[in-house]
Amino acid sequence: MSTSAPRVAGWSRRDVLGLALATVGLSGLAGRRAGAAGPEGRRRWGEELADLSPFERLHHPVVRLPVVTANGDRVPIVVEMTHPMEPEHHIESVSVVNARDPVPSKGVFRFTPESGQVSLAFQARLDAGPSDVAVTAHCSVHGDWTTVQSVTVADGRGGCAAPAPPADRRLGRDVLPPRVRIRQLLKAGRIRPDEIVDIELSMRHPNRTGLVYRDGRFVLESPPFHLDSLVALYGGEPVCRFAFTSALSDDPLIVFRLRAGSGGLLQVVLTNNRGGRFEASARVEAS
Repeated sequence: MSTSAPRVAGWSRRDVLGLALATVGLSGLAGRRAGAAGPEGRRRWGEELADLSPFERLHHPVVRLPVVTANGDRVPIVVEMTHPMEPEHHIESVSVVNARDPVPSKGVFRFTPESGQVSLAFQARLDAGPSDVAVTAHCSVHGDWTTVQSVTVADGRGGCAAPAPPADRRLGRDVLPPRVRIRQLLKAGRIRPDEIVDIELSMRHPNRTGLVYRDGRFVLESPPFHLDSLVALYGGEPVCRFAFTSALSDDPLIVFRLRAGSGGLLQVVLTNNRGGRFEASARVEAS
């Protein structure tokens, strides 16, 4: 089963954060078969949305992508769900795939009940032309549920051909430590106990596929270079674990959520595929 979510344009840093924090609504859903059927089919499918059961609405991830973008190097992808995150019933993982691209997987994102809510924003490399991004959520009780969302990258503006920097350039001006910000602290100055808060993580780091486009096909010219994992711990306990691929954009902004509980230390550890390790932390004071 699959549905598709609203498509939103405008991709500054502020816009990406706005998407990540937007309210999830049923009115944004549309079906994969509607996309295949064209505008008329899309309208007919829209009329059937009211017939979706609460069970179906709960399990389908809501995905936000631009309709059209001129920058395949940095396409924002936002995933949100209203599914419960309790030990006995929660979303264990979300995978993001564009089967048409030379690097199909855009990442696998694993969550725990301590996440509070599945909410994820990041930026990925997509090839030029129209394609479909499939987001599959795995429920600990009810299995896999997939949403498919269409996106078009302008001709000649694909981002998958991205040669990697030399292997000896592990640190320097192109790699800086990560920074963690808690949006609620910036906005309200405080966090309530058990509030679900938005964690914004930014880092200067090149993420390259190592591919070049030559003679009508992609060729691996250099070994890829990219962040390959993010692990978040809160009070020493795991919150989430993300596995990235070389399709991640340069200098990513990554947004996820955390249940504050009574407060504690948030630690984030990132690694890259050349053995680099980078850490950041923030104190969550709930009152």
